[in-house]
Amino acid sequence: MKHDAEKAKERPKADGGQDAACRAALTAIGARFQTAPAINDGKACGIDSPVLLEGLPGGIAVEPAATIRCETALQLARWMEGSVKPALKAAMPGETVTALSQASAYVCRNRNGADEGRISEHAFGNAVDIAGFTLKSGKTVTIRPADREPTLEGAFQRAITEAACLYFTTVLDPGSDAAHQNHLHLDVKARRGGYRYCW
Repeated sequence: MKHDAEKAKERPKADGGQDAACRAALTAIGARFQTAPAINDGKACGIDSPVLLEGLPGGIAVEPAATIRCETALQLARWMEGSVKPALKAAMPGETVTALSQASAYVCRNRNGADEGRISEHAFGNAVDIAGFTLKSGKTVTIRPADREPTLEGAFQRAITEAACLYFTTVLDPGSDAAHQNHLHLDVKARRGGYRYCW
């Protein structure tokens, strides 16, 4: 069992220069965000320099707004631009994303809400859970088990899930375990040698 002091060692430390560069990149890509106050939620949980992400490039609303680290917000915006939008254009011509539904951003807890064990990347602002998208037509695309779904919507979900590993170091989809049946877990946990965990 990891005690709080041990868990706190995993918490990313703020770097003023990197944070300023990240916020400049987030602004340049067209995201909407506000600077949020530092969070110190006990010995392990917290974010030194969080942002409140309200929107992604192209006027896409983040619902509800997500309190996360800037790096997480930037990778989410890059994934939207580089993968989600092109995949949607191929799968559903004429449609565009108007809102992204997030199921969890910063929250002080262990992985999968367990009483004991490793701390969640959500507790550091490194993670965001994606529940689905709202499209221009009003249609909603919800994340669900779609590994073998023989539809364009299923193909869209598989495409954006695979591509997410180009931007995030952890990608867990509804096929990974029972705790992720209705969302994509995306995080930017730092790992040695560029290792990524994509399920």
